[in-house]
Amino acid sequence: MLSLLMLFCSISGFLFQENSLGYLFGGSTIGVGLLGLIFVVSTRLLKARESFTEALTFLIVFWLCLPIAIAFPYWSSGVTPSFLVAYFEAVSALTTTGASTLDADQLPRTMHVWRSSVQWLGGVVVATFAVVILAALNLKGTGVHRSLLFTFRKGELFQRLASVARVVAGIYFVISFVCFVALLLSGTPIFESLCLSLSSVSTGGFMPQSGPLDDYVNSVGLFALCLSCFLGAFNVSVLWDAAKNRTVSELWRMISNVEHRTLLGITAFLIVIGSFYTDFHHLLTVIPEAIFFATSTGYDQHVLGIEMVPPVILIAIALVGGSALSTTGGLKLIRILLLFKHLDTDMDRLTHPSRVVPVIFKRQQLPDSAFLSIWMYFFGYTLVFAGGILAFASANMDFEMAVASSAASVANMGPLLDATIPAYSYDAFTGLQLAISTILMLVGRIEVLAAFAIISPRMWRS
Repeated sequence: MLSLLMLFCSISGFLFQENSLGYLFGGSTIGVGLLGLIFVVSTRLLKARESFTEALTFLIVFWLCLPIAIAFPYWSSGVTPSFLVAYFEAVSALTTTGASTLDADQLPRTMHVWRSSVQWLGGVVVATFAVVILAALNLKGTGVHRSLLFTFRKGELFQRLASVARVVAGIYFVISFVCFVALLLSGTPIFESLCLSLSSVSTGGFMPQSGPLDDYVNSVGLFALCLSCFLGAFNVSVLWDAAKNRTVSELWRMISNVEHRTLLGITAFLIVIGSFYTDFHHLLTVIPEAIFFATSTGYDQHVLGIEMVPPVILIAIALVGGSALSTTGGLKLIRILLLFKHLDTDMDRLTHPSRVVPVIFKRQQLPDSAFLSIWMYFFGYTLVFAGGILAFASANMDFEMAVASSAASVANMGPLLDATIPAYSYDAFTGLQLAISTILMLVGRIEVLAAFAIISPRMWRS
């Protein structure tokens, strides 16, 4: 898939008359394609039934190694001053974080297409891994929507990896294509339409220009972007069921899903509080920006908008994140909803100590043991967030900047930094600060408990 994206960028380079980049991506296509072909051919006859350790090893190796290939065009083209910055840009694109040290107006068009394409690929990878690796390893589940597509037996994770990736890529391709056509018909230039349609469904946030969207996207195109961002933040298994059955009841089921309703509620809350802080004079700006922020995309539609909301509220919403099995980051809504449901049940138990009160969620009874991993994840996520603040502060960063940078990195929402502290940007980061941000972005995508398990000697001894 990566070599195909490089081929697409090579063709784009020649079309944009950026021939040096066209040749660069053409050579990269051959190199990465041959490497991938070696992997495919050498493993096609293996019938391995992977273990828990092997699945996690694959996860960490993938997230560490693939950005090296993605960073090569950044570094070799001279767009970035060092390989560290190139690796940061690659990780930011692949994890759909949307943090960048580069000036969009100074970036060649081919590189815009490259990083938008990598963000789209990152969205497919994030959703696929959430389904195949993370959800399937926890076979008991914790309230996550169950789909017939994503039903696994133990030991067949790797065998289903490619098939699930094709389905997820197909869903996101259709959404991107419809968004691209809608933007094009609304009058948005073809280059901007292409980049925005790729980064919107992945909820990445990369923009083809440094100015606000209002400069080149009208209200019709803005509606298409908002819809694309919402679908990217929705649970992909719910989207698949709706696309497969194509009935009104399934469509209503998708909209009324508990995670999706909560996401819509958070968006409505942002609209109300954003309108209050802008004196209701910028309501038409706050509405799309609230959608972009709630879905972790973070597009800037106008000069005055959602950034008027107090930073503590924006940081809290970013850390919560979006739906499970989606391209968004954060804690995920399903975990927060389950914790509140458990809290409500515990309060009921305290008022009636002699009663047996089970936890009922989505018409299913969940044992108390199922909430142990959620509380562990919540504690681990908080620990990583706090550790990121300390690391940034140790790297000579102000406390306010350290909090915003740690939240933006671990929640995989790069535009959060610009929304909370507009005077500061990623191009002012030192090499050490970029390295810290890169690590936090990877931990946020690998999932905190999986990252802790990987560095645990006990797991490798077993």
